[in-house]
Amino acid sequence: MVPAVTEAAKPRTQWVELDVLRGLAGIIMVYNHGAARWLTELQRADPLSGALFLIGSYAPVVFFATTGIGYGIQSELPRKRTAGHAFGFVRKVWILLVADALLWLTPETFVGLNFLGFIALCMLVLEPLRRRRVGWLWPLVGVALVAALRYGVAPRLVEAPGPGQTPTLLHWLAGLGSPPGFSYPVLPWLAYALVGFSLGVLLQRHPQAVLQRRRGLAVMLLGLGTAGVAAVGWLASHGANMLRWGTVSKLFFVSGMVALVLGSGLSLLVAPSRGLAARLSLRGISSLAVVPIHYGVIAVVLELLDTGRWSSTSFTLACTAAVVVSLVLARRWDALAKSLQGRRGAWGALVLVAAVTLGLELVITTPLPHVMVAVVGQLALCCLLVVQRPGAA
Repeated sequence: MVPAVTEAAKPRTQWVELDVLRGLAGIIMVYNHGAARWLTELQRADPLSGALFLIGSYAPVVFFATTGIGYGIQSELPRKRTAGHAFGFVRKVWILLVADALLWLTPETFVGLNFLGFIALCMLVLEPLRRRRVGWLWPLVGVALVAALRYGVAPRLVEAPGPGQTPTLLHWLAGLGSPPGFSYPVLPWLAYALVGFSLGVLLQRHPQAVLQRRRGLAVMLLGLGTAGVAAVGWLASHGANMLRWGTVSKLFFVSGMVALVLGSGLSLLVAPSRGLAARLSLRGISSLAVVPIHYGVIAVVLELLDTGRWSSTSFTLACTAAVVVSLVLARRWDALAKSLQGRRGAWGALVLVAAVTLGLELVITTPLPHVMVAVVGQLALCCLLVVQRPGAA
């Protein structure tokens, strides 16, 4: 008699912990962008509003890391060689690049790379690592190399832009500044995706160890993260730079790793609670759809309400409501996209919507219509990640 394959022997392909981590990234993203768009600099000086704004600035760190974790997990799964994989990968990259263009495309800006484009760039780096099954050590070597290039080599080879000088593409590549339309320099932002890849490999190689020691691991990670926050806070209070915009300071780079430790601990702690995990998780294209949806919610609130008069309590309540609305709509959009699979004409209609919105972004300059057109186009592109061209493999 052949023994049945136990649940423990099957390779785990879905990790609720990863979905929760994506959800946490989406939540803090809304608080960050809400504070940036709704509040004045004086309002952000309030301790509560300022804390939410700062915590939210780690959203891209966590999002890039979750991209890496996903690839690390996939690299350890049994290979399924299919003829359409390469085409599917290229299609996803192109969809993200087009969706990214809707973040920066204006009548004045024709070239750029923002959040979604950087995820596509991470995919181009991580896909060869996935195919070659490089394990967890080499990506960490890559992290050390990225840090050495950004903070050791680049400042000695490239002169930072001076006051009033517009950064060039070379400055962006070196991590010393971002020209119009560009964000997230490769040095050092790529490091977070590489760290995530290593975490994904370790997670997939030792699932039982993680699950059996979940609580202990969570407590350890939260303890280390808390100690890291205390150390970062002490350094910042003694004059260390926490700059993130345009260029990334050494302290912010390190604090990003601390944020990953805390986020990982929280996701391990939350995942066993099905109800809470379901409310916090973002799975599938919902983790992408939340990006345009939250931009739309923030833009509508800014148009309708006088946010410049809000107290920190008003901001917190309004932003919490925006979080709930954004997450609920993102999950609904994921379900809608899946329902369009196989429907006649769906693919062509979505491509047409995306193309029209790209054209409209070049002529519309009014803030709210410009944002809402981008939202519509990006949501159509989200659907194209699951709705394939008729006849495609």
